[in-house]
Amino acid sequence: MRKKPAPVLLFFSLGVIVFFSFLYLPRVWRSALMLSELMRFESRGWLTTRTLPPKIKEFSYHGPGGPVMADLYLPQPERKRAGILLNHGVVDTGKDDSRLKRFAEILCRSGYVVFVPDFRGMRSFRISPSDIGEIQAAFENLIAMQEHVLPQSCGLFGFSYGAGPTISASCRPSIRHRVRFVVSFGGYYDLKNVLSFLATGQFQFQGKNYFRKPQEYGKWVFLANNLDLVQAKEDRPILREILKVKLRDERAPIDRYLPQLGAEGRNILALLFHSDPSQTESLIRKLPAPIRATMDALSVAPVLPLLKADLILAHGEDDDLIPFTETLRLARAAPDSSRVYVQLLKSFTHVDPDSRPWNVQNLISFYLPEGWKLFGLVHRLMKYCQEL
Repeated sequence: MRKKPAPVLLFFSLGVIVFFSFLYLPRVWRSALMLSELMRFESRGWLTTRTLPPKIKEFSYHGPGGPVMADLYLPQPERKRAGILLNHGVVDTGKDDSRLKRFAEILCRSGYVVFVPDFRGMRSFRISPSDIGEIQAAFENLIAMQEHVLPQSCGLFGFSYGAGPTISASCRPSIRHRVRFVVSFGGYYDLKNVLSFLATGQFQFQGKNYFRKPQEYGKWVFLANNLDLVQAKEDRPILREILKVKLRDERAPIDRYLPQLGAEGRNILALLFHSDPSQTESLIRKLPAPIRATMDALSVAPVLPLLKADLILAHGEDDDLIPFTETLRLARAAPDSSRVYVQLLKSFTHVDPDSRPWNVQNLISFYLPEGWKLFGLVHRLMKYCQEL
């Protein structure tokens, strides 16, 4: 048998390497620029010096609940590009939150058309099943902007408690075949697991048990979100007073209110303060029916099998509001594991970045591995721009 000349094989191999280098180099370069900006979030990185500032348009559209204000970030120079619907999540500043605006600018400078609606419910610390319809309508508005976006390259991005409705919206029959990707940062799979964690600090995944002291704040967000669904009218004002006290000072005693509560109010507080995870299910069954129905409607678990999009998942390992195991559950339950990319980060608590003193040890054990994980996430996200 004749052997191929070594020079032919060598040149063929070099040609393949050069071809793929040129194929992926723009994406790697863009990813590095975006990462430089994320790592210097409060200031400016290389991306700012090498790109034009976005053009920002404010306008309104009609959603299921009425008019919705939104910001549209357009990269310069203008041409059709991939698009992202950015959900601001549960924050009272909504689309005008300074951190969100900065992140939207970074995504836009990286090549995305970024659409940021103002969801009134989430802005008032309320999450309801109707938010899923609002997100669906917002995405339909984004892909309809065909003078700015390529509809086949559009996706959604959700943070924290806003990630659940974002994923659920992407599974809706009317849009699921048109969603290219979904990003969840610090999201959840099943709200029952989250409630168990907020009360007990305990959580588990695949037979392994964990403990982390949860934020007390999470309990009171749950109460605020569901206060209007309490059916016992006499309990509602008392629970509202408890909520005010706890939001002012999480350590403030509330013993004087307890004798005034009826069975419904006591059941809600029992859920928020129980210490044994094995009791969570039975305590949830004692909640008012409207609260249970809302929890079921907001959980991602039932609808995730309908997902058609790529799924990009990130979660802080030290998250004290939503345990990182919820993201692992999302990854495990996704209908196509080959379309899932997941990273657990030590450099984030909930959705806020963490930092450590600069020294050789932290550089090797923290900054380099965490930087590599973040680069992987950014590189994956930049894939949809690169496809154009």
